[in-house]
Amino acid sequence: MLMGFACAARGPRPPAAVFPSGAEFHLELAADPEARRIGYMFRNDVGPRDGMLFIFDGPDRHPFWMKNCKVNLDIIWIDSTRRVVEIAHDLAPCPADGPCPSVFPMRAATYVLEVAGGTAQREGLDRGDPVTLVLDQPGRP
Repeated sequence: MLMGFACAARGPRPPAAVFPSGAEFHLELAADPEARRIGYMFRNDVGPRDGMLFIFDGPDRHPFWMKNCKVNLDIIWIDSTRRVVEIAHDLAPCPADGPCPSVFPMRAATYVLEVAGGTAQREGLDRGDPVTLVLDQPGRP
């Protein structure tokens, strides 16, 4: 009983994603349209254990691009069962005066996780792998 009380007194855990390798990433949440629009634009760096989780209202083939990004990113699409459906590896920023194509997953996803470029390969993450999402926020799955 005392142990349960101690856990409750700690408060909610900050948002995190955990890969099958055990690597844990501290997340910023992009859960509203404005946060999703900005994402990691204009950031000079993304730490090796940082990530941004885009939370959508439902599954779709959500496109992403690297416009106004300054660092390479891995983009990981995750379905409602929290399994990886697609990974775009080590995407480079778009040139200031050139084309900036969107990337799409092959299947619908509910979440998209952005991490520093090369992270998915380094951690051995692949399609079908589970990703544990810790989202101690009311109203969020």
